Amino acid sequence: MTDHSASVLRRTCRRAGFDRNPMRRREDRVQSTCGIVLTLAFLIGATLLVFLVGGSVYAAENRAVQAETAKLHQVSALVIEAGKAPLYSPITPTRVAWRAPDGTERTADYSSTKIVKPGATLTIWLNESGNPVAPPAESRAASKAVLLTSGAVLGVLTVCVAGYLGLRYALDRRRLRQWETEWVTADLLWGNRG
Repeated sequence: MTDHSASVLRRTCRRAGFDRNPMRRREDRVQSTCGIVLTLAFLIGATLLVFLVGGSVYAAENRAVQAETAKLHQVSALVIEAGKAPLYSPITPTRVAWRAPDGTERTADYSSTKIVKPGATLTIWLNESGNPVAPPAESRAASKAVLLTSGAVLGVLTVCVAGYLGLRYALDRRRLRQWETEWVTADLLWGNRG
């Protein structure tokens, strides 16, 4: 071990309260130990939550998107009219025409996520009754898994921080009582030496 790494290790142990300083009280060591235990509990709990909650939510949402996609089908549609997309929205209102499976020509209004001109072809999604619908969300499973996992991890973090702050508050009150008792004792011992 180099001198620098030994110095860093000593400094870290001193800051964490694990040095052999005779001025440290038992409460200081308890606070340091509980802080490290709660940090490890958070890291382990957060890791487990990411794999358990995130994985299960992602798998369930992925199955739901696949089931929704199975009910839809794609067709190529010809753009008849294209409206102007508003500046604040990436959606272009269009009127499209396509041939239904029974051979009839169908037209409907459609919201395109691309800028299109009349005469262009679009791939649109149709539901079971043959009406155009929004395409299935590809990122829904991942975004929902991230959102729920983040909430669970934030909950674990809140519990760990609240536990540490509660412990610290109780230990600070105890240290204050001890401090005042020691001052009273010192005053009784030293105060009458006139």
